[in-house]
Amino acid sequence: MINTKNLKSILFFLCSNLLLAQDYYWTGEGQDQDFFNEKNWINPSTNEPPENGSIEPSQPINFDLLLSCEASTISSEETDIISQTPVLFSEVPNNDNWSHFYRATSLNDGNNGTEQTLVINVTGLPTLGANFRVLKTVANGQWAIGNTQSLNIGINTITVNEVSFDRAVKIQFSSGDVTFNELFINGSSIYSAPSEPIVFEPSKTLHITDGSLNISSFSGGNLILNENSYVHINNSDPLLNNAKVYLNSPLSWLRLDNVNPNEVNDKYVSQLFVSDTNAEYPTTIRLDNYYNNGTIIRSQSLDTAPLTIYSNEDISGTEAEIVVNKVYNGSVIPNQMNNNIHSFYLKRGYMLTLAVNNDGTGKSKVFIASEEDLEIHTLSNFFQEGISFIRVIPWNWVSKKGTGGDITGMDNTWFYRWNNQWISDLQRECIPMAWGSTNADDDNDINLYQSKYKTTHVLGFNEPDDCEGQSGQYNDLCTVSTALELYENLMKTGLRLVSPACRQNAVFNWLDLFNQQAIQNDIRIDVIAVHWYDWGGNPQNSTNADPNSIFDRFKIYLQNVYDLYGLPIWITEFNGNKYRSIQTNLQFMELAIPYLENLDYVERYAWFEPHNIDNPKDPGNGEFFDEAMNLTDIGMFYKNQTSAPSMPDSYYTAQNNLNDEIIVNQFTYSCTPFKTLSINTGIDNKNISLKVIPNPATDKIKILFSEPIKSIKLYSMNGSLIKRQLLNGYIDVSDLKRGVYILSLNNYHFKLLKQ
Repeated sequence: MINTKNLKSILFFLCSNLLLAQDYYWTGEGQDQDFFNEKNWINPSTNEPPENGSIEPSQPINFDLLLSCEASTISSEETDIISQTPVLFSEVPNNDNWSHFYRATSLNDGNNGTEQTLVINVTGLPTLGANFRVLKTVANGQWAIGNTQSLNIGINTITVNEVSFDRAVKIQFSSGDVTFNELFINGSSIYSAPSEPIVFEPSKTLHITDGSLNISSFSGGNLILNENSYVHINNSDPLLNNAKVYLNSPLSWLRLDNVNPNEVNDKYVSQLFVSDTNAEYPTTIRLDNYYNNGTIIRSQSLDTAPLTIYSNEDISGTEAEIVVNKVYNGSVIPNQMNNNIHSFYLKRGYMLTLAVNNDGTGKSKVFIASEEDLEIHTLSNFFQEGISFIRVIPWNWVSKKGTGGDITGMDNTWFYRWNNQWISDLQRECIPMAWGSTNADDDNDINLYQSKYKTTHVLGFNEPDDCEGQSGQYNDLCTVSTALELYENLMKTGLRLVSPACRQNAVFNWLDLFNQQAIQNDIRIDVIAVHWYDWGGNPQNSTNADPNSIFDRFKIYLQNVYDLYGLPIWITEFNGNKYRSIQTNLQFMELAIPYLENLDYVERYAWFEPHNIDNPKDPGNGEFFDEAMNLTDIGMFYKNQTSAPSMPDSYYTAQNNLNDEIIVNQFTYSCTPFKTLSINTGIDNKNISLKVIPNPATDKIKILFSEPIKSIKLYSMNGSLIKRQLLNGYIDVSDLKRGVYILSLNNYHFKLLKQ
């Protein structure tokens, strides 16, 4: 199905009378997605592919290329531990639980106790999962066995801290069926799937329109991202030899998988351009997190319209574009579509909130197009009262690990403080908290939450169940009905909502009652927040309690919470208890953190440093840093934990406490490789009459169309959208430079010459 959302402006760039002899365009005739396969390219003037050897890895390309559809320079090749035995791994003899190991160091090999870091990108696990553990020799030469930890799909980082003596280190694995495509030891690549850089001559350009490209690096030339273009680069040094990237559409992105936002800002912004202007952060570009150590770069414009709404089902009828960050409600919703929305199309990289009441309250739902466009053909009876509130915001991709408090140096991508005043930085998303009643009682609070950069959620009240302390002691907030009335105001933000975070056991009574009344009053909760300190384990009298027992109680607690609510969980405060020893807290952390990383219903967690409130001079028994601000063992473990994506799916249709319906994404990616077109100034047949006159044009063009005009778009030849309105059947083009433009009317496309 072709409609305005899938405009294939690439078709117009391919007219042979516009091309230079050395230009080549993507056809896909090579029957694969290999960028370096010359059979996938063609010169429309000669109808011939490039010469063999002219598009080669690491060799400069000396002509322009224009890509549509999907292409890659990265091999999908992967391997497994069994296949790499005995080359990289060795078998563990006579041990049913541990099948293979990787030897990081040996005694007397000169390592002198240095830190060892193994990074493995896991692409597949056996049905029952797989584990790893560290074996290392201690000062007396005896072997010490580390805790068993789960392997996760994606990047796993295994760090063995430095010691002052020579030692041997092995990493054991419980299965040889673990598949992977990258393995590094101490920063050096031991195994990687084949991947070669794209290199262009400095004056040559790779144009991308309505396509995606996966590469290791881009070197030398110009990379132009037109509409609906997505480039993913996985090398830690992605843009080489002064390569330049032009972000010509806000609905495109450059994703650097292994360069964090701080590094992008420091090293690469000078190589980025928005259209033809040097990029500036944060005024013209966004730098969003891409999980543990990456960045998504987009141009930033108030006119960005990631959402199209439709009056009929199946992406049809009257349509309207919705721009980012603006609240649309009631009569503000364009084209008289208030209470008349029945399907929508959301571009990837954005979050959408819909509500039946024009202030954002009432039945509502959040949709997230994380890494795949989201197309909903039929909105359910849940919205039978109509839709009167719309808000779209940019999505930010964070990992699970966070901090309670503005604590730097933990390699996390989000944090919160116990108020709503702090803001996100380049490296971390800040989640504001409506700590108490005064953070949710007027429009100033709502405006503040809506204004925050990178913020996608708002945290509810802090321990409102406590009538004698925390937020519950003020303004009768510990009364459920009072808290509920104030919490309802947070719906006006259009953000994803996290429940109040109660004391440990109150999640089963106070919060349960809060949720029941919320459901009765159509008040949305998207995530359940919990605190956990193992108070049921008699911590005052068990300083050195068994960490495994604490961990078992923790697991049972989380499962009980999930069984009760059936919603994602954020653990915003937890530890092994302030009365427990440092060693007990450390060992509990070593068990709990890998478990949380692998627990699908836990979206985020934040360790709470258990200060000794009975002795303010005591720094506590679970701190990240000592008094000299050096990392403790607890801090080192937390910092070194490579964290999994908080929400790893490519899209979310957002179950909440009001609605558990599963909605299927009906988007299907389609692209248009090169086809030779004959483009005239009009179309005439027995069903359709469409004329664009005059063409060439100087001042205005007249549109004569026998069909209702649903969409008009004008594009430059580099794919940039030029805003134009149809007034009395005319489009004003007088201010345009001389040249060739592409005019799109509904599903029909024309070459327009401006004199």
